[in-house]
Amino acid sequence: MVKQATWYCPTISVYYGDWGPADTPAGQRDRLRASVHEESFKKAMKAGVKIVFGTDIGGIPWSEPIAQEFPRMVDLGMSPMDAIRSATSRAAEMLDSSGQVGVLASGAFADVIAVPGDPLKDVKELENVQFVMKDGRVFKDEMHGK
Repeated sequence: MVKQATWYCPTISVYYGDWGPADTPAGQRDRLRASVHEESFKKAMKAGVKIVFGTDIGGIPWSEPIAQEFPRMVDLGMSPMDAIRSATSRAAEMLDSSGQVGVLASGAFADVIAVPGDPLKDVKELENVQFVMKDGRVFKDEMHGK
């Protein structure tokens, strides 16, 4: 993957949630799948594979917080900053949109979120988005009572 400059979108969270009970064949299978996926993520990270954030959501109602992917990545050894970059500047790079999205810069799209704490200290802060701006328009502002 490194040699071919292939991107890896691990979608770790999809392997958690609806596990069968641990003492059943289904539960054992689910836990094995998760552990195999975790190991492949660690190997890819160690090898320097370009990793991008993903959720595997497509055309269905979704009740899980998308940001749950961040702590999973961090728990498996990625730094909080690299996990955030995987969803911002790295994702933009993968989409050939560097400089337009995934950055806070003059001339880029004005897409911004804000959380109450420091996600570099606790990446789970990204599950508590209190401010959303898209194309320069505020859609959510719980920080200023709006």
